[in-house]
Amino acid sequence: MICSACVTPQPLKNFINAKGLLGHCSYCNQTGQTVEKQALFDYIYDRVRENVAGEDDLSHYEHDLIYELGSDVINVSSYDIVLMEWFNLGDEPYFDELCDAAPHDFKINVRGKETHFYNDDGLLERNFYEDRWSQFIDGIRHSHRFFNPNARGFLDDVFKLLVTENDELKPEVIRTLDRGTELFRARSADGYKKAKEIADDPASQLGPTPKDRASSQRMTPNGISALYCALERSTCLSEIRSITGDDVVSVGMTPITSLKLLDLTKLEQVEPPQLTLLDIGYLDSQHLKTFINSLVKKLSKPKSKNDELSYLSTQVVFEYLRLRFGKQVDGLVFPSVQTGEKGTNVVLFPEASVISAQQFTKPATEFPFEDEPECVFEPKARLAVVKGSLRFHKITAIKTEAITYHRLNNLFMTEEVRKRFGGMFDFEIDDEVS
Repeated sequence: MICSACVTPQPLKNFINAKGLLGHCSYCNQTGQTVEKQALFDYIYDRVRENVAGEDDLSHYEHDLIYELGSDVINVSSYDIVLMEWFNLGDEPYFDELCDAAPHDFKINVRGKETHFYNDDGLLERNFYEDRWSQFIDGIRHSHRFFNPNARGFLDDVFKLLVTENDELKPEVIRTLDRGTELFRARSADGYKKAKEIADDPASQLGPTPKDRASSQRMTPNGISALYCALERSTCLSEIRSITGDDVVSVGMTPITSLKLLDLTKLEQVEPPQLTLLDIGYLDSQHLKTFINSLVKKLSKPKSKNDELSYLSTQVVFEYLRLRFGKQVDGLVFPSVQTGEKGTNVVLFPEASVISAQQFTKPATEFPFEDEPECVFEPKARLAVVKGSLRFHKITAIKTEAITYHRLNNLFMTEEVRKRFGGMFDFEIDDEVS
């Protein structure tokens, strides 16, 4: 028997206190909360299997990198080093017994060779959530598009990192846009007549598309109308994918009071729970952290050519976020891939996409000491066109930027591998590619 006083790591103390009974400890000869020694050992072995990568968890590329090229970027250790150094159990009074009683497959693999373990901080190519994302896509495309409990469960697991114990969004992922902050909308105009229509009634012409004419967009399917904007005027020009020679009209809009948005560009700031290798769920949290950072790119990616279902996954995610967090935020912020993620997009939930027929007038600087004139807006309106913000554009050129690699394999390398190996791969950034 072993008592909680004879183990140092808090997860092991928690295990003994939760599972143990009052008894005599064979290590300290004291009476306390104890468990069978083997029960504690089995808990530790289970955490090795759960939280440490084995050879089957490596991709072919990572395996060759270690064993063919001799790279030490991924740490490789035997089971005793894992227990001693990675799990920090080397000074525990039971350590030698723990090693002696380790399962046979911890020592010798199926090929009769020494078993190796590999550190996994979530950046190995095989990510739990990437696999589940692929299953999620397949499920909503080919199985249950609507009323899909598997999709709901997956998204609950993905976005649990963003919420507190009270199911409220964490403050670090919320961006507030106050009155006076401008959002920009743009639309191509087919000739003078259309440009004049937009200029005469920008609130209607540049507002959300009527439901009966709303086509499938990145975040919304046919028939669902939401307002897509950008935080920069240049970004909204890029996002409408105008071509050289197009005439475009853009306008600024501002929240009537304020808007709260779930900012997907800040997901990297969200830290997973402070767990150790001895905690249940440690590796899952590391994989989730890695995946949720890549999720922003998935949600921002343009629709694939000749693939009408490309936006289906992002539409499901948008609807999920709208239903789950619609009382906490009014929409989403995400990076603009059309600008190389230099610009920022905003999409408002349909409930917040109501534009006033009245325009917002900026405070007159010549009357700094007088109260701001009261603007009267419709009760349900959330945004108003900023008076004097209309601009008319002639598109003169489209600029293409690219990262150019010297080797084919570098082009198809995953983002996880790039992060792990940093600047090991040569590339050039071309401002223009002809």
